[in-house]
Amino acid sequence: MASSTPQRTPSTPMTAIRSTLLSRNAPSVPLASQLYEPLVKGVLRHRLYKIFVHSALFCWALVTLWMTWSRGGMFGMGAKESLLLPVKPSTLVYTMAMFFTGALPVVVLRKTHLVAAPTPATSPSRILSDAFRKRSTTQALLTYLVSSLSLLAIHIMITHAYDSNAPSNSRLTLFVKSRKHPYYLNGHLIYVLLSQLAIAFACLLRCVLLDRFAVRWAHTLTSKGENRLQSFGLARVVTVGLTTLVYTTLVTVAHLVVFALVRSVVLPLLYQLPFLHLALRPLTGHFLRGPWTITLFTHHWSLVSRAFYLGLTTVAIWEYAESAFDAIVAEPVTVAHKTADPGLTLVSGITSSDAYLKHFAYAELRNFSSEDSPAASARRTALFADQKYNPSMWSTLSRESLLTLGRDYQLLLRRGKPAPPATTTPVAPSKPTVPLPAPATPLIRTKVYKPGQTSPLQAALDTFASDGPLAAAVSETAEVGASHIPELFRSVIPTSPHAKAEAAVETVKKAEENVVALVNETKSKWRSGVGSALGAYLPAGVVQTAGQVKSWWTRERVHRVAETSLPNRYMDALAAEVLCRLTCASLTEDRYGVVQRDIPKIIEALLSFLNALEDYQAELNASYTLPPPDKLQELSPKEVAEKETLAMEATRAGEVLSVVSDAVKDGIVQIVRTFGDKLSAFKFPPRTAKKLQGFVDYN
Repeated sequence: MASSTPQRTPSTPMTAIRSTLLSRNAPSVPLASQLYEPLVKGVLRHRLYKIFVHSALFCWALVTLWMTWSRGGMFGMGAKESLLLPVKPSTLVYTMAMFFTGALPVVVLRKTHLVAAPTPATSPSRILSDAFRKRSTTQALLTYLVSSLSLLAIHIMITHAYDSNAPSNSRLTLFVKSRKHPYYLNGHLIYVLLSQLAIAFACLLRCVLLDRFAVRWAHTLTSKGENRLQSFGLARVVTVGLTTLVYTTLVTVAHLVVFALVRSVVLPLLYQLPFLHLALRPLTGHFLRGPWTITLFTHHWSLVSRAFYLGLTTVAIWEYAESAFDAIVAEPVTVAHKTADPGLTLVSGITSSDAYLKHFAYAELRNFSSEDSPAASARRTALFADQKYNPSMWSTLSRESLLTLGRDYQLLLRRGKPAPPATTTPVAPSKPTVPLPAPATPLIRTKVYKPGQTSPLQAALDTFASDGPLAAAVSETAEVGASHIPELFRSVIPTSPHAKAEAAVETVKKAEENVVALVNETKSKWRSGVGSALGAYLPAGVVQTAGQVKSWWTRERVHRVAETSLPNRYMDALAAEVLCRLTCASLTEDRYGVVQRDIPKIIEALLSFLNALEDYQAELNASYTLPPPDKLQELSPKEVAEKETLAMEATRAGEVLSVVSDAVKDGIVQIVRTFGDKLSAFKFPPRTAKKLQGFVDYN
């Protein structure tokens, strides 16, 4: 019998030899929400404070003007009182109230609903109908209404506090001062109140038609050099003043006309209703006294002027705050120099899901790619040679830029229309399985042993069970009954609950479509009937003017179609410039040839985009170019005016297309001049090679 020796435990524990060859997964490029976006939002927050300060100063100037006017002007107050009035506590309190109720809500509204691309609509009617479907329009309406009424309340408080000699009606009290009729409403207050409401609706309409929630990128991100738009220059103040004066004058005139119609036509008709006049007479009975004439305005000119100046103040506050916001939000942002790796910060920025912040990243990346200094060259070399991230910084940059250009290229080919729904390929039917051969010996599927004797109670329960004899009999009866149904009727019976649900959904959809078609048909019939009835009784000039207004309202604009086809044209231009400039810089700064393998793909994508833009421009030239002068003489003045309008819109559409086409052409020219004969080492598709050869021959 062999004796076993006990195993000795080593005094020191055994450990594995550590190796530096252990493979670790390289991290990906940090998300924009972690690296780039916080820096940009900090700069934008600082700019927002700048807007608040300038708007508050503007409100302070308006409050000082209002209080000076309420006290009889500078000559009525005296020199000392005029100098102390701007710094009095009451003036500062009213200034803060006007800022918080006038400028601040508008700026917050614009910041909340800011978008980078314009609304994809091609006519004023489409713009307005699309605006009604947005939540931002409802919030804007409420903001304008509350702000206008709040400014009216501040004006009333200033009038009560500093204009003690004004008549009771001019002080805008709720009721007139009358012992006999103490509940008669003050007509001055009603007029000014309706004027403020008209100002609010008119400003909302202007905001919607101008699409002011979209950022105006023109002359900011694509401008050459470091020339930036001056946000608060003298030209901006003059522009705001002229716009406010003209728009307020037009709205006041329109409000006077509508108010006259309501006073002379609508209100007497309301008094003819059976029971409504009993409720209106104690409040508005004095409005029916006296005829309505044009000279009535001369007796109340002070009221009209007061409402005009109040509306002018309201529009000025809104317009100044919004114009300052329009300029501030489009100015370029530079934040990469504050980080340790500017290239990584910018590459992270272009991956942002927010198109507004993505614009800033591409704008700064354009400067990063074109800066001519040893430090900038070293930063670009580090970007090309990056191996710390997977995918690398250059791979992320090129892929994201090509995807951005590719999406907008497809949208251009569809002329701004949404992508068609994806078609699902039918699943091929499976092959029938070959039945297995029957066994030689049949299987016995019945019970072999004799069942035991069960109790009467157990037998009764088994009868009513789900798998008992009763259920089996019912199932067999149903199957036999279904087998006797003819095949024609059996084919339309749903075979499963899912099929029943699908059939019910299809039925509901068809019913909805029928209802919508019926409603649209009824609307068209009513419109045609009302139009023909009005055309039979109204003068021909009025009918013709109404037709022109309707055509202007519903006609599709050529340049708006181009803008809808290229909603992100400024970002596309920046992306093309970045790719081309970095490609040119890679000839001397890319040590490992990382960019060289992507050059054919970049050039092919850019030239394909350029071909689509040139085809679109050729369509515009063929469709909307003015005919020769001898042909124009054969047309009527109306037709000549229409063709000139279309030609003008086609020119504007060409300017829209040139934003991207000029950037692509300049970038391809730079690549051709930089690489020269070295481009022959790359392989291109025939169409791309032919287009590129044209640039080579030109240079």
